Amino acid sequence: MLRTADQSNEILSKEGMSSKNHSGCRFCGAALEHTFVDLGASPLAQSFLSREQLIQMEPFYPLHVYVCGKCFLVQLQEFVAPENIFSDYLYFASYSDSWLAHAKAYTDLMVERFSINEKSLVVEIASNDGYLLQYFVEKRVPVLGVEPAANVAAVAVQKGIPSLVKFFNSDAARWPFAANSPISFLATTCLPTSPTSTILLPE
Repeated sequence: MLRTADQSNEILSKEGMSSKNHSGCRFCGAALEHTFVDLGASPLAQSFLSREQLIQMEPFYPLHVYVCGKCFLVQLQEFVAPENIFSDYLYFASYSDSWLAHAKAYTDLMVERFSINEKSLVVEIASNDGYLLQYFVEKRVPVLGVEPAANVAAVAVQKGIPSLVKFFNSDAARWPFAANSPISFLATTCLPTSPTSTILLPE
């Protein structure tokens, strides 16, 4: 059964579930008036219940996707606190062969287009298990991953990819990454899901 965002929010409120709601577009602040797709309510992705949890209520959250009429960013208005998702994340990007093929082709394109070389520094926000940065490493390009899920970042470290286990926020944007190196920031997967997109995109 499909529900509107208002109906889903009312259910969440009655059941005491915790989530946050944007009053406008995450990037430009314009009112969100245009529905992209409304998929009703759903439990969190990659969240599997233990045997003990089967007798407990499973939280559902609205999957009402909007598109901003001003900047055209596709986004969820309702979102769950990142700490509730990434404390023990179960999605490993390297499990998908087709996604790895895309990441390799993307790396080749970026290196050629922006003349990225061994004197550069490529920083990926939400770097997961190093699925993308590993291809820059193959080209001897210095890299740094920023990944909030410690269990996923540990896999990247095993691949030889330096990784900071942190959320990328306004404080992180001021880090002295490398004073003398041209830096390329990559945010290939997190823009539509980040509640702080203004940190990642220039106005």
